[in-house]
This record gives sequence, C-alpha cells and structure tokens, in this order.
Amino acid sequence: MTDDLARFAKQIADIVKDDWEHIPDPNSNEWKTAFDNAVDAYLAGETTECNYVQNKEESRSNRQSAELLAFSGEDREKLAQRAYAMLEGLWLAGRRKVEAIDQYERSTPLHLSEVVSYAQRLSSTTYSPPENMNVHDPTRHFETFPNYHFLGMPSVSQMHASRLFDLNRLEELSSAPRVIFEPISEDMHRMRLECSTPNAVIHYQTSRVNTSQTDPHTGQPTVYTTAPEEYDPSKNLNFKTVCNPFVVMTWSTCEGLRQSEVVRVEYRPPSVGNEADGTPAKKSFGLLLERERKS
Repeated sequence: MTDDLARFAKQIADIVKDDWEHIPDPNSNEWKTAFDNAVDAYLAGETTECNYVQNKEESRSNRQSAELLAFSGEDREKLAQRAYAMLEGLWLAGRRKVEAIDQYERSTPLHLSEVVSYAQRLSSTTYSPPENMNVHDPTRHFETFPNYHFLGMPSVSQMHASRLFDLNRLEELSSAPRVIFEPISEDMHRMRLECSTPNAVIHYQTSRVNTSQTDPHTGQPTVYTTAPEEYDPSKNLNFKTVCNPFVVMTWSTCEGLRQSEVVRVEYRPPSVGNEADGTPAKKSFGLLLERERKS
C-alpha cells in the first residue's frame, strides 16, 4: 500500500503545478467576484489577459496552522470524513491508472503463437471477442487501457451472459423444416416439407377446426388432429385448393442432434365463390383428414 501511495503521489507531483495550491475555491464569493472583475477588465480593453492571481502576501503555512489549531476534535473528524469521501473515487481511479501503467510497462510484444493459442482456447466457446463487451464498463476500461490488449479467459457466468451464448444450442439442434404449399393445377395444391440438415427425418401432423360442431366439455369448436407421421417425399400429399383451413405442425429429428423446434403453418384457401349467383364455392375437408382424431 505504501509503495502504491508513493507512486501515485509521484505521478500527481509530476502533473500538478506549484501555483495551483493558491487557487481559491471556485464556489467561493471571492473567486466569483475576482473572476467577474477580470472578465469585465478584459472586455473593456484594460488588460490583455483574463487571469486571476490571488494575493499571496499572507503566509500560507501560518494560516493553515492557525486554522488547524482552531478546529475541535469533532470538527477534525468531520473534515477527515469529508476529505475521505472526496478522495475515495479519485483514489480508486488513480489506483486503476497506476495498475494500468504498471501492466503496460511489464507487457511485451505478442508472438503469433500466443495469439493462436488464445484463439484456440476461445474456439470451443461462443463467447464474444476479448475486446468487445466482456468488461463491466467499456468506456472506463478503454480510458484506462487505451492500447489493445488481451483480457483473461472469460468465466462461465460471463460466457452465459454473452449475447452469442444462445447460438450454441443451434449447433446441437436439427434444422427446423420448411412447409411449402405449391399449386399443381387450377384446383389442386401439394404440400412439400424440406429440411436443410442432412439425413434428418421430418415428422408432421395436421389439424383443423370444425366450427359447425361444439365440444361439450369446453364449449369451443371441435378440433380434429391427425396422428404424427414421418414425411415420405414419394407420398401423394395433394389437396384441393378451395378447402377448409387447416394447420400443419412439423419438426425434424437427426441422430446425434436434438429435435428441432416445432414449426406451425396455417393454410388458408383463397376466397373463391360463384360470382353469378353469389354463393360460396363448396369446400373439401382439406389435407389428410381421413386419419383425423378428435382432440
């Protein structure tokens, strides 16, 4: 602690000028009056400089000794507490600056092998680069360490707090399938399912709402749902373009990966009717409802 204080005092002494101690408190009436007078004189052309110099005739050491002896023990304690409160933040900032200077003086140029080794240690994680956001206060950190440097290995909690951490689970998941409704004729559509994960197995099921029938237990329209089935590209999944709306739920599985998220896509037929007599076109039940079961 003594060495730190000595180094800190030496650095302050190199920066602070001797005449700074004679500058009065900027919040005092004396400072404000002298400042206003100096500005008025400068604006009136009486002086070529706008500086304020305090009268130094009084001995500073004698004045300080007299003021210190006039304090009681309680007043001295209060003064010490105020000085401590004022210097606490400055001392912490100065200590960080001293540590930064010491670290910079001890640093040596990095070899390419060290950079590669550091990159390999981070390669198994999804943590952000070392100079990105793995510090509590980036602004103060960059002020203290203006030169680029490698931080220590991030902790587990820091890795979990990284915005890239959520991407890690995507490497372990099978890709979510795509549901494609493509027209094959004027009256027919076909459903296709695609997955970008090689050797993935696609599962799907469909459901539709029968608004004309009410479930006695819930009082809501009855929902018919098909049993889950594996997707076979060679199977005919055609359905009439004008049909009742239905929902397709699909997901994929692959050996060595976790199941993908469930994709839910709704098919709504176009509003087509008989414009001559104003009656709507007749709708079919939709896709794969011969295997439906009530849910």
